[in-house]
Amino acid sequence: MPKNNNNSDVFLNSLQLLQKYNYSAEEHIIVTKDGYKLRSFRIPRKGPPVLLVHGIGDSSDCWLVLGPKHSLAFLLAEAGFDVWIFNARGNRYSKEYTKKISQRQYWDFSYEEIGSLDVPATIDYILYVTHRSKLTYIGFSQGTTVFFVMCSMLPEYNSMIEHAILLAPVAWMKYSKFPLIDLFSRNLDNLTLYAKSKMVYEVFPFNYNLNRYHANVCQVNSPFRLLCELEYFIDFGLKKITNLMPDRLPVITSHIPAGSSSKTFFHFIQGYANKRFQRYDYGIERNKKTYSSPSPPDYNVSLISVPMTLFVSEVDWFSDKDDVGILKSKLKTVDKFININESVQFTHLEFVYGSRVNSIINKPVINILDNLRNR
Repeated sequence: MPKNNNNSDVFLNSLQLLQKYNYSAEEHIIVTKDGYKLRSFRIPRKGPPVLLVHGIGDSSDCWLVLGPKHSLAFLLAEAGFDVWIFNARGNRYSKEYTKKISQRQYWDFSYEEIGSLDVPATIDYILYVTHRSKLTYIGFSQGTTVFFVMCSMLPEYNSMIEHAILLAPVAWMKYSKFPLIDLFSRNLDNLTLYAKSKMVYEVFPFNYNLNRYHANVCQVNSPFRLLCELEYFIDFGLKKITNLMPDRLPVITSHIPAGSSSKTFFHFIQGYANKRFQRYDYGIERNKKTYSSPSPPDYNVSLISVPMTLFVSEVDWFSDKDDVGILKSKLKTVDKFININESVQFTHLEFVYGSRVNSIINKPVINILDNLRNR
């Protein structure tokens, strides 16, 4: 195992990371209407509540693994905000259910259920515990997708969010630059059938052996560092691995992935294939039963009334600037649109794991929240 002091964090979970750095931490179990148990973490402070929502296949860890000086959860707590860190159903922290069901039943969800059930249950819980009427929402990647789902399907939640800060927003994926997405979309029917026949319900689960591998090959002085660099270039377009916090890289890579459902990934690929931001496509017959229509309806993002700030990078493979352009044209309440120029070469993972995250993301985010608090 790596001997660098920073890497003692490699196998610490969210609660342990908070406790190691001497932050008062709470663990909360939130039960959704359909029986999923979600484990959220809180750094209690006297200021307004802020909810942090992770990306696909990720967890609460993403807001903590850079440590106290660079991770947004710690910095928000230092600024006096009441920090709540979300975990979606199916990731390493939220794998329990209120009763005995089959694996097939448990994993039968996509990002729609996270947006229409998990996030609303979490918001209800936070507002009840804090005796507040509103909170601020910060989402990254899929954490923005589920926000759009919630606020369009359940418009009453718009009034519970004072402001939404959306990092690398993902809704339309028409122009996604991820190299494999075209291959996946052309073979989507076969992939779906294969997953069903082989009972592949969970994908990219949290895996200690994989974590140990990443903790070793992603060290600064590892002779196998090229394997780490190739993986992150192929998956995320990261040309310089040093754009992720170099001395924290074993910690970052040993906490991802954290698990999700195959159906969630298929839902995103459907969006690319159909060039729409739409509900899950079950095929004509089941669509008729589910939606009373042969094709799934679009999410009506024009119903969203929450004031929003969008952070967008011109080189992001997953939150493409042209796709965000489609989204922005349909949203009515974008307060600020922060565009990170192509020359900066700021890729998708850098929004939460980057070595430049303080100057490009964290400080502007905290300034926005401070302005809201001081109004």
